[in-house]
Amino acid sequence: MSTSPFDMAVRTETAASSNKNEGSGWAMTVSDYLMSRRMQTMHAYQRQRTGSVSTTDTLSDIAKAEQGVFSALFALLVQRLEEGHTVLTIAAGSAWQQMLLEAMVRPLIDCLPPIADTPDSDNVPLTLDAFLREDKHWQAALWQLAMPSYQKDTLTARYHSSAALYQVFKQINQNNSHQNSLSNFLTIIKNSSFIQTDEEKDSSENSPIIYRWQDNPQTLTLWLHRAWQAEHDLVQHILRIKSQNVQPLDILPNTLLNTEQQSAIDMANRSALSIITGGPGTGKTFTVAQLVMALQSGQYDDNTLSNTPNLALSAPTGKAAQRMQESLQAAIEQAGIDMQLPEAKTIHRLLGIGQGGRARYNQSNPLGEDIIIVDEASMLGVELAKDLVSAVKAGARLILLGDANQLAAVDAGAVLADLCRVPQLQDVHQALSISRRFDAQSGVGQLARFINTPQKDSQGVWQIIDQHDSLEFYTLYQGIYNKNSLSKIKFLKLISSKYSKYFKKTKNIKLKNSSTKSIPTSEAFNFASQLMNVLSEYKVLTAGHHGVCGDHNINQYLTQQHKEVLQLPLSKSEWYHGRPVMVLQNNYELGLFNGDIGVCLETERGRLQVFFEGRAQGIAVNMMSEDMVTTAYAMTIHKSQGSEFEHVAIAFDDQHTRLLSQELIYTAVTRAKKQVSIFSTLSAFEYALSTPTIRQTGLSLQFQGEG
Repeated sequence: MSTSPFDMAVRTETAASSNKNEGSGWAMTVSDYLMSRRMQTMHAYQRQRTGSVSTTDTLSDIAKAEQGVFSALFALLVQRLEEGHTVLTIAAGSAWQQMLLEAMVRPLIDCLPPIADTPDSDNVPLTLDAFLREDKHWQAALWQLAMPSYQKDTLTARYHSSAALYQVFKQINQNNSHQNSLSNFLTIIKNSSFIQTDEEKDSSENSPIIYRWQDNPQTLTLWLHRAWQAEHDLVQHILRIKSQNVQPLDILPNTLLNTEQQSAIDMANRSALSIITGGPGTGKTFTVAQLVMALQSGQYDDNTLSNTPNLALSAPTGKAAQRMQESLQAAIEQAGIDMQLPEAKTIHRLLGIGQGGRARYNQSNPLGEDIIIVDEASMLGVELAKDLVSAVKAGARLILLGDANQLAAVDAGAVLADLCRVPQLQDVHQALSISRRFDAQSGVGQLARFINTPQKDSQGVWQIIDQHDSLEFYTLYQGIYNKNSLSKIKFLKLISSKYSKYFKKTKNIKLKNSSTKSIPTSEAFNFASQLMNVLSEYKVLTAGHHGVCGDHNINQYLTQQHKEVLQLPLSKSEWYHGRPVMVLQNNYELGLFNGDIGVCLETERGRLQVFFEGRAQGIAVNMMSEDMVTTAYAMTIHKSQGSEFEHVAIAFDDQHTRLLSQELIYTAVTRAKKQVSIFSTLSAFEYALSTPTIRQTGLSLQFQGEG
């Protein structure tokens, strides 16, 4: 088996290690725990299958191989799940053995001091082959680590699992003339007590890992059982909804609709399932508004609907839900129809998902609405999408709206993009391409279209930026001799200058009420609304949390600048008048949801309260922990999905390489209505433009052989 220098793996981890704290770390915790208990786990499965367990702890070579393969694959699948993939796909003919081994040892690399083949030769890198072949290297490295013993135990468990997988590959290659024989690896998997093929999906046994084998070309796809079940259930319910017959609505002709929009309306009118995709300004919500108005003005023949629209509006985040409602309401008012829409809700709130994570509405207790419209469907992970479609009642319409070119969900899966590619769903998918927001002369629109171009001319982006005043590019950190680049402090000062209007506005509000030393609650909502409007004019979007261009650093700097403008006394409290905040987690007791934006104001008797969009009253700051909210002058691009701003500044550098992609930059650019400023190193920007996100999912495989 071929080997690569161990320091080569270190280089591949440079970007990841600089951002390692951005991950939740749960994947390694789960896999390490499972590996430390693998003997007990295997005995439990043996008892389930045979009704008895071996009386000896000595495993045969075959059993050790099966155990090692299972432990390694489980760890890798959990790791892949955190990275957004639902499957691990292994193709014959590639360096798949090396790929799996390097993925296994990668999390160990950050913890290890430099290792050489001999104690006297620090310049000789240790190969992956030598590292996994001889335990002494690991023991020597482990001895130098200053960490609690339980952490060493989990690292050791992963090492042993990696070494066991290495031995399995070595044995396969020795016994077979064809190097990297995937079919021989499949034989070991078939014999494992922990792994079952998806052909046995109706079996009562729930193996931790599910696999599917394809002969031409030879490909092995593996799921964690929960990920497989989520994709399987999602496909079954999607096909169930699509097969339902629905009564067409009486939709009046609308001359404002273009050909694409009219096709989308006709499709949604005749189908229980509709997928409408398109970029910003292509009129997705305007198109769907025609169905909503038809629901209000016309009734089904059997009069099963009342005069009140039996309608649900939803989106993955509170901000996206609010924007959806505003857009639909505006389209309805433009048509001259007097209609009050139901409150748009987050999907979690619509389904009644509480603190325990279980949905109140499900297949056994479906939602009562006849039309369910979900905006920003690109943000749907496979688990949440499965919960949603399973709760759609028989005969109801489900309409998914979104931009398939945007970032995939933070959770595992790329549901909208996958559904748009499935052959069985092409008759219920309509893509909208004509943008009313970005015409042919729009710089923002041209940049967005360029980003999505499959084969790009590397110089094309600079031509677009140079031709349009609405586009700016600022080069970062190119040295003191490059007058056209920004230093770190100049970058922060320029960002800060763009918030001067907001800083002054909060100061004026404070001075206006200085005589009473408080803002009357009756006026606070008006002030908060004014401040929210100013905040919507300019927003800094970042690729990640850490580093100079991370939202943590930018928010910290802007907080300091804001406090200086307000001339606030020194305080350890994070709260102050004018602080913009964003909710990070759903709080059902307070009625706050992930992505909600608010402004902190000093109200009566010096009380600090936060006023959120769409809420009837302020919330005292002592009711919100710092884990629940964060300062929001700047936010990550992921968190900005569903939002729009007049002017967007996008900040990232080489430290964020692991996070960069075409979809990330496209999503950031399309948050802007009029102007985009990009702050980046040249290398990071060019890397982002040339790197599409590739998520490995099994959804398309689940559709094969179905309906």
